[in-house]
Amino acid sequence: MEAKTVKIKVKRYDPSKDKEPYYQTYEVPIEKGATVLSVLRYIYEKLDHSLVFYYSCRIGKCVGCHVSVDGKTRLACNTIVDKDVTLEPQAGYKVVRDLVVDKSEKVGA
Repeated sequence: MEAKTVKIKVKRYDPSKDKEPYYQTYEVPIEKGATVLSVLRYIYEKLDHSLVFYYSCRIGKCVGCHVSVDGKTRLACNTIVDKDVTLEPQAGYKVVRDLVVDKSEKVGA
């Protein structure tokens, strides 16, 4: 069976060099049960080594991998991807780079 391909639209931003955030879209092959984390790892390993995101336990215990998936805060490690999605950093925090935020520094509160 051939893998399905989805488009992953990622909000990118490096405050040290970018004036404004921008979106970059990647085409990623997925199989049933693919997670946001697995597609992010695929992008990093196969398509774009510059993408920055965080993960640790990979099983939903550490809650360190929060990202916004189509506007809703989710854990990257246990959120299933079965269609095109937009990924953004978790809202309400200062962006360190790409999908990584500083959880010690809230913004807009």
